[in-house]
Amino acid sequence: MSEPSRTARSPLPRPADPTDPEVAIVGAGPAGLLLGLLLGLRGRRVLLIEREDEPVLGGPGNGICPILQPATLGILDRLGLLPELAANTTPVTHGEVTAGGAAVASYAYADLPGAPVPFALPTSIVRLRDVLTTAVRATPGVELVYGATVRALPQRDGAAPGVRGLELEDAQGVRTLYPSLIIGCDGKRSAVREMAGITAPARAFERGYTELRLPLPEAWGPVMRAAFTADGYVLGTPIADETLLFAWITGPDTAGGAVDGPLAALAERYARAVPQAADWIREHTTDRSQVREFLHHIVRPERWTDGNVFLVGDSAHGVHVYGGQGLNLSLQDAACVATAADEAMTAGDSAALHRFEELRRPFTEAFQDMQEAHLDALAARAGQAAGAGAGHLPDFAPLALGQEELRAALATAVPEGAPSSPAAVPAGVRS
Repeated sequence: MSEPSRTARSPLPRPADPTDPEVAIVGAGPAGLLLGLLLGLRGRRVLLIEREDEPVLGGPGNGICPILQPATLGILDRLGLLPELAANTTPVTHGEVTAGGAAVASYAYADLPGAPVPFALPTSIVRLRDVLTTAVRATPGVELVYGATVRALPQRDGAAPGVRGLELEDAQGVRTLYPSLIIGCDGKRSAVREMAGITAPARAFERGYTELRLPLPEAWGPVMRAAFTADGYVLGTPIADETLLFAWITGPDTAGGAVDGPLAALAERYARAVPQAADWIREHTTDRSQVREFLHHIVRPERWTDGNVFLVGDSAHGVHVYGGQGLNLSLQDAACVATAADEAMTAGDSAALHRFEELRRPFTEAFQDMQEAHLDALAARAGQAAGAGAGHLPDFAPLALGQEELRAALATAVPEGAPSSPAAVPAGVRS
């Protein structure tokens, strides 16, 4: 990372009280959990704050099943968490792209130089949360508090401007903590971001992303298949529990007309996009419960750092699902920020966090720009004659391997001596 300017730093005082955490992380989703875990493994005192009630581990999922890319899986692998995460799901080893009915691209993860693992992994977001929660609970120095609300970020008396405390309301009542760092991992509508006074313009996509879930046919294989058609973009991929997921991205009017119309007509849209599975789609699309629509936002804060407050993941750069990078960006953020935060607290100032922002923010904003341009183009083409289309496909290597300038940091994000176990993945996947 390049050296920051002399002004790109803020002092980070020690916690005001020996019982205060060194780091307070607001949001115990996957990014917050991974960040807390990695900081705990570095010997830091961490408080993870979650407004939702304590989850029942092993409970039913919520149906959200993102695809973790090799750059992200490498971190989980080095933590010894990959075997449990990979259970009962189908790793994806290959990808195929068609446009206008013709094959235009194909790729294999094993062909990527430096890939930590030669596959991507669809996984339940709830399973990922459970695996990380179990690891966090086994890590000394990391505390999880549920049903808690951050009420304010008051200025810390006697500290430099912008250095804040955290007013917390939980089962113990209301208390104010004064950690060295406050990290917002609380999502696209981040309360931490708002309380820190960081402006975040957002673009909402009300309609235009639809999912269809079917049983996984044996003939499909460990492959993601993407198709650009007159109706937009369709991605088919195996996910957990022997399920085949089709995601359709198009304009809001096209999506609304199809989803609100007859189920058979919607199935036909998918069937036309993926002819090799057309009969399977028609036969197995039988119930409205197989179809889901999701609302997405692109959120771009004016900055990620404010005094001793730092934003991570969706709080810092909410993205659309197009390109499948939201969770990957967030988890990769968490891994790099754990290192930067540890350096910052050791140095007593935020320079390391500023260096990370200076390197990471242009990359994520360029990704958001690509998403907006491609989504607008897909919407404009919906219902028209199919064009080449694949010009709207994101570059594969950064999706799989992460930001080039951060790959070395991702490879060393897990501290030496961290407890881990040898990775075990499904037979025939690891090269």
